[in-house]
Amino acid sequence: MKFSALAVAALLPIAALAQPLEAADPQATDHPDFAVVDYEVPAVEARDLEKRAVSGKVLVDGLRYRTCPRTSCSAVGQYSKGTKISIKCFTRKDTTTVNGDAGWAKLTNGYYVAMAYGKYITWSSTLYAC
Repeated sequence: MKFSALAVAALLPIAALAQPLEAADPQATDHPDFAVVDYEVPAVEARDLEKRAVSGKVLVDGLRYRTCPRTSCSAVGQYSKGTKISIKCFTRKDTTTVNGDAGWAKLTNGYYVAMAYGKYITWSSTLYAC
């Protein structure tokens, strides 16, 4: 008796799935709690741009931050050792090589700092290309 009750309990969900389901009308409004709401879904490209900033820390004293990822760009200011920074992304395109590395981090404030293979700054997680 235990086997047959167990077999029936196991087969009931399978039998229920075998019956055809009615197609639901997504525009049906006959239920009082249901309302069709029009809203605009942001494009996938826009959502991809909204990546979270990565926290970082300055490892050298006097690290200059610049308006672009090249040493020929204006140095707006400098960070002291231990300063916490927020990194948006990194680039190696059209940059100046510093200490053997062409990598520059773009900060959330819009400025750039040289990465120098992690000798100038650290970062807490994966950095995405700009």
